Amino acid sequence: MWYHLVMEKLVEIRNLTKKFPQGKDFIGKPKGFVYALNGINLDIFKGETLGIVGESGCGKSTLGRCILNLIEPDTGEVIFKNTNILRTDKKNLKLLRKNMQIVFQNPYSSLNPRMSIKDILSEPLKLNTDFSKKEIEKTVDEILECVGLSSNIKNNFPHEFSGGQRQRIVIAKALILKPEFIIADEPISALDISIQAQIISLLKDLKEKFNLTYMFISHDLRTVKHFCDRVAVMYLGEIVEQSSTDELFDNPLHPYTKALLNSIPKIDLENKTEIKGIEGEIQSNEKIYNCCNFCKRCEFVQDICKNEVPKEVLQNENHIVKCFLYK
Repeated sequence: MWYHLVMEKLVEIRNLTKKFPQGKDFIGKPKGFVYALNGINLDIFKGETLGIVGESGCGKSTLGRCILNLIEPDTGEVIFKNTNILRTDKKNLKLLRKNMQIVFQNPYSSLNPRMSIKDILSEPLKLNTDFSKKEIEKTVDEILECVGLSSNIKNNFPHEFSGGQRQRIVIAKALILKPEFIIADEPISALDISIQAQIISLLKDLKEKFNLTYMFISHDLRTVKHFCDRVAVMYLGEIVEQSSTDELFDNPLHPYTKALLNSIPKIDLENKTEIKGIEGEIQSNEKIYNCCNFCKRCEFVQDICKNEVPKEVLQNENHIVKCFLYK
């Protein structure tokens, strides 16, 4: 696999699982569980942009939060720069967190409305560095300029800005400590479409300027195609396919991936065709099944799909798929 040979692994995710309690009985015990992540294995390479795609509820955001240990996984390992962040002590975790940041989906809830922009951006520096007041102010001015905002706005409050401006401030906050790895969790979905392209362009520029590695979580496949180097497709807590972006869009293998790509709206005034949705019953994620999670919706289902769990199969150098159609 040439891609794996020429690039250095920055994050290694091994057998990551996470379940959430669902309801409680009369003595306070959970009635059941929702299995959000079911044995995730994934590598993120230094300097790349890895896209994570899938339907709402498939576990994309949970994966991002578990990688940063914002949500504690049930089992598994997240190895960042040769350290398992799920098993390290609080002091070392604090040092590692300086190099791992997240940009959340909603810029309105990501900023404290009672703090000025200067205070919001200064806080990480005060907690993690020994900078003087003058050095902190200089760093705040520089990072605002990097995200396309004037330093004159630093005494204003979040409610005085548009959604696009707020998201630039959120990005500035994520960058203020100069991290190596950033998880962008649906960073443009809450923005007007006219602003989305500006934020994507900004993220591209910042990647080059700061030598960043991104994990880009999105349901917008057109943006993923334009922005990401590799793509991992999630379905009900599992990664069912992963490859380079060009390979995935040109040669999708898993039936679910094909259905996702077929759902992208296309403008064709001469040949109007109706988009065919995925038929069949969605498998519940309230328990672990000994079968393919997609078998009830797959038009290529076989008997083996209903009785065994597919394993990852390597196709075309760096193209991995979990499906019994491939051996």
